[in-house]
Amino acid sequence: MVEKKENFNVILKYLPPVFSKLPKESIDELCEIRIRADRPVALIFSRSTGFLTQSGRITFFRSENLLCFSKKETEAIFIKMCGYSVHSITENLVEGFIALENGIRIGAYGTAITKNGSISAVRNIEGLNIRIPGRHIDCADLLYSSLFQNELPNTVICGPPMSGKTTILRELCRLLSDVGGKKVAMIDERNEMGTGEPGFNTDVLKGYPKAKGMEIAVRTLSPDIIICDELGNASEAEKLCEVVNCGVSFIVTIHSESINELTMRRQFKLLNECNAIDRCVFLNKKNFEIGKIYTFEREKDEDNFLDGSGTFLRNGRAIYRNEA
Repeated sequence: MVEKKENFNVILKYLPPVFSKLPKESIDELCEIRIRADRPVALIFSRSTGFLTQSGRITFFRSENLLCFSKKETEAIFIKMCGYSVHSITENLVEGFIALENGIRIGAYGTAITKNGSISAVRNIEGLNIRIPGRHIDCADLLYSSLFQNELPNTVICGPPMSGKTTILRELCRLLSDVGGKKVAMIDERNEMGTGEPGFNTDVLKGYPKAKGMEIAVRTLSPDIIICDELGNASEAEKLCEVVNCGVSFIVTIHSESINELTMRRQFKLLNECNAIDRCVFLNKKNFEIGKIYTFEREKDEDNFLDGSGTFLRNGRAIYRNEA
């Protein structure tokens, strides 16, 4: 495992000294630190949830000795993470996160201030989810050799939270660039994908909204393939359809645990309607474990509809098959 301890050391700069007492052997398995005002600090490991005592020990049992932060203390940690300039990160905060060095993302919530039905600001921060990214060099090797060694299929990677979608996507980017020699454009809207080693032949567009970043990449960078994390809305899917029509491949991720759940998502429906998808890869809840791989037929001018089981059909025939 590479970079996990380095990223943890970055996070330590913003946290009280008690966190520096965490055992080194525990850091490799630590995925998240959850700080909730007036409630125990939770440590999320790959296979369990623990707590931190006031003396800095890890325990897996509730007790009166667990570390808690007040609302004032929680907000003080947040303000320090913002570089004591909260107004400068308002745009990200209304989307639910802030970003530290090395692409470390902090989920943050409090009291939302709304205007015309939209969140314009967030005040009184009461919760922080500190995600600790780590690089797993070999996590995408099997997927790369299976799908991308001889072709560039348009691929959607799916899985539940913490299944390793972002980490695998980052490593696929490096492999496509350094091993496959492809020109890769990474759209890194939240400044968390392009850290580490994205590849010598990768252009990283940091902070660009996904749809606009795709447009700029195709117009100015002549990529072989575009990579972006968390395809979240219809406008991004529509832009991806335009990318395909320009002869550029893509790999994206979508939150989904099953093919039936995926077929109900608007962004997937749009991609399927324009015959843009070649493969769907589902990851299991266990980090980086590949579950099912579906292959989609690429046909034109045929109607799509759902059968009773949620399977997408064209002219009465299933358009995907499980290759796992």
